[in-house]
Amino acid sequence: MKQHFSEEAIQLFDQLVEWRRGFHVFPELAFEERVTSSRIIQILESTPGVEVARGFGDTTAVVGKIRGKIDDNAVMLRSAMDALSLQEETDLPFASCIPGVMHGCGHDAHMAALLGAVKLLSNHRDMLVRPIVFVFQPAEEGLGGGARRLVEAGLLDTYKIKHALGFHFWPKYGYGKLLLRHGVMTALSDRFHVSVQGVGGHVAAPHLAVDPWTIVAHLIFAVQGLIGREIDPTESAVISFGRLEAGDAYNVIPGQVDMWGSLRALNPEVRDFLQSRLEDIVPLLARTFRGLGTIKYHRNYPQVVNDKDLTDIVLSIAFEYMDKDNVEILEKPLMSGEDFAFYAQIVPSCFMLFGTGSKYWLHHPKYDVPEELLSLASGWEAYLAFRLSTMGIAEEGQIG
Repeated sequence: MKQHFSEEAIQLFDQLVEWRRGFHVFPELAFEERVTSSRIIQILESTPGVEVARGFGDTTAVVGKIRGKIDDNAVMLRSAMDALSLQEETDLPFASCIPGVMHGCGHDAHMAALLGAVKLLSNHRDMLVRPIVFVFQPAEEGLGGGARRLVEAGLLDTYKIKHALGFHFWPKYGYGKLLLRHGVMTALSDRFHVSVQGVGGHVAAPHLAVDPWTIVAHLIFAVQGLIGREIDPTESAVISFGRLEAGDAYNVIPGQVDMWGSLRALNPEVRDFLQSRLEDIVPLLARTFRGLGTIKYHRNYPQVVNDKDLTDIVLSIAFEYMDKDNVEILEKPLMSGEDFAFYAQIVPSCFMLFGTGSKYWLHHPKYDVPEELLSLASGWEAYLAFRLSTMGIAEEGQIG
């Protein structure tokens, strides 16, 4: 069967590219993926044997399902749909037509690959034992938490999900490599908002003002000092600022500066410590320079934890489908956050990476996914879900 899936995926290449470019040229932000979801619905409804539900959880989510011989213990495949607030700089002929919005994380390619998997599995639907559910999920990026919304709306129970599978194209790793690991796959991912208030004034008379920029400068160094001097060097943690708002004129000291940032950690105790220290430092340091500092800290995404038994099965199927040299076990978890974690907290799950060998990192304005990998990813997703489905009840104990 693996030969069938591989060859059929290659034959889908032109269609995969067309879908991917269509999504890329018209990116949409979290919970606004209306055009994207409409296109997905159109494709799913034209595919034999696929049942389609739109707007699950009162969101833009699209859920497709191919029934098996039993209507229980479903295998779920998931793709995110949302884009980033980012101005594209790729100069691709199909670059984003929406100013300040870009598929800079590869979700356009993820959707295309999953749609290809739907087409492939539709061709072999009469052989399925367990149903396969395809989740096109809104709002994976940053503040969205689309997975949490779907879980809270009862997605896993409604579709009787037994196992959840997710994948992500990933730069820097080897081109075409499948990468995964047992246990912890991603970091705890939190966000925070720091507001520093001073007293505005003329830049030529700083002594008559309380300059919030000075406070912010000291604060940034102090925060990085937490990582370098207060955390065990053998632990992993990151604190980064990604957004800043202040002032309206070059010659006016603003009265307030606002910053938004993210904290990532692999150890929950390290995260607890860093959150506590941030909440201590911000008001105290601001007060040192006669200002007022506040911080609002939000625990965002838990860690993706790959189920050991399911991951063992995924690895064995991967060795069937591709050269063993193209399958790698990651030594360390990613420092990235991923809301697939909300599924993994409830059902045995496995999250995987496909290396792209790309020069630019995720969320870079020049990031792009090599389209030659679309057929490989699509065929792999379809074959993996097919094998898990056709294992059926008899082998359930091995992976459940």
